[in-house]
Amino acid sequence: MENLGKIQADKYAEENKIARQIVSEIGNFGISDRQRWLIMYYLSLELEEVDKMQEITSFLKELNPNINMTHIYEGNQKNG
Repeated sequence: MENLGKIQADKYAEENKIARQIVSEIGNFGISDRQRWLIMYYLSLELEEVDKMQEITSFLKELNPNINMTHIYEGNQKNG
């Protein structure tokens, strides 16, 4: 049983490492804070657990109301 726990911990450690590498690579693009918010929003939409996805997207919208995609499109239409 102890080996199984170690194997699971190793798996989580590898997943964490990969996630940090992905975040680092995204940072290498020199993105703005607005793009960071959008990336968090888009990633949350990819969650398989719909209730968690809805909770996180609502939370992000509450923290940053400008993240609402409709506002972005409306702004582009008004300026274009």
